Amino acid sequence: MRRVRAYRKRVVIAALLFMGASHALASPFCPPDFNNDDRLNFFDISAFIDAYLDEDPAADFNSDGDFDFFDISNYIQSYLDGCPDLTDSDNDRIPDFAETNDGRFIDLMHAGTDPLNPDTDNDGIPDGDELLGTIDNLDLPAMGANPLRRTIFVECDWFAGNFDGFETSYRPTDEVIAPIVDAFKHAPVPNPYDAPPGIDVFFDHGQGGAFTNGNQLPGAPLFIFFDFEFNILKDEHFEDNRNGYFHYAIFGFAYNDPENRSSGVAELPGDDFMVTLADYGTPQIMTNTIMHELGHNLNLEHGGDESLNWKPNYNSVMNYRYQFDGVDITLDAIGDGLPDYSLGVSIPLDETRVIESLGIDGNTPIDWDDDGEIRTDAYAANLNCRIGIGPCGDNSSVCWDDICEPLRDHDDWNAILWSRFETNVDRLPEPRLIECASPAWLDD
Repeated sequence: MRRVRAYRKRVVIAALLFMGASHALASPFCPPDFNNDDRLNFFDISAFIDAYLDEDPAADFNSDGDFDFFDISNYIQSYLDGCPDLTDSDNDRIPDFAETNDGRFIDLMHAGTDPLNPDTDNDGIPDGDELLGTIDNLDLPAMGANPLRRTIFVECDWFAGNFDGFETSYRPTDEVIAPIVDAFKHAPVPNPYDAPPGIDVFFDHGQGGAFTNGNQLPGAPLFIFFDFEFNILKDEHFEDNRNGYFHYAIFGFAYNDPENRSSGVAELPGDDFMVTLADYGTPQIMTNTIMHELGHNLNLEHGGDESLNWKPNYNSVMNYRYQFDGVDITLDAIGDGLPDYSLGVSIPLDETRVIESLGIDGNTPIDWDDDGEIRTDAYAANLNCRIGIGPCGDNSSVCWDDICEPLRDHDDWNAILWSRFETNVDRLPEPRLIECASPAWLDD
């Protein structure tokens, strides 16, 4: 065997030493640049020889499963042919010739992306990272990244064990994750080249395949401090090469205080959040709360672009009115279960002049004062209340405020801040944190 290897090595070297050298960019767009050092020279020849002798699949240059003279011949021809023009105008690691600017991905040599835009789909992840993986070896393509469709990644770590006398695991299940994935998939968010709208969101909750980093955290604490202890756990359990690409979420009992009944906390905007459902976490509540806290990371507030909460015409899980019960499908200002962000299509509501016949869509009446009939007169009422309605000026605990004012909807989906990682609050001296409420029925 040693004699065969020595003979093969002499044959390879003899064949390759006749070749000259030129310059090119790195593989995979220049296959003869075998050691990926951005140039063609003897080091590429040496790297090919080593791979060939080790029967590395990368050296099977004619892709027939054998290692023979045809591989050597093909490598020699590839080397002599040199490389195509590897100009990369937008510096996204994909040469212009491969960025065919037609919205059709066929293979690496026909990527369909824009050669003058390093982030063709404008999702905050460069085309090269979505097509080739990152320079820090994060295999985004294997995880589903697509440079022609907007993409979001979330890693979920969780606690499990005995919490205040009951056994539970806060791990988000497939049942919990699936409705969120579906909501994002059908989001009215445009993609380039008039491709179908929508967002691909991928959660790593340790389900296997390319997603094995989501894991159970040690211990069963009743609470952790956000974001002090959170950042310690993140440093220990979140891979460095995911920074800037993945949101990071921890699921547990509570944060900051064991008596805290808040459903979660998040950076706004940013990449970190917690879901803390204590002992009231049904699958529906967890689903909607994950989407709620992720929404804060995406720069959405409890009123869309404002903190004003409980607005009946703001049909979003960001709104406490619809966070746990889901968004309103039947246009009666009561949640119907499903997670979603608002489309911004509800009519404005003037609390100084409530008209029941208009409802929240301009056509479907709502009996706001619950008197059994649709009033024909306009009246003043505080509508952003947890229970019923309230009078103007009455600072009741069931209403968000005591002011009668115009209430407006917000187009959440098209307000997502895709550059959020560029202004990640971890890099700012005073991060803005949003703490969220517990289910309303717990407070009754």
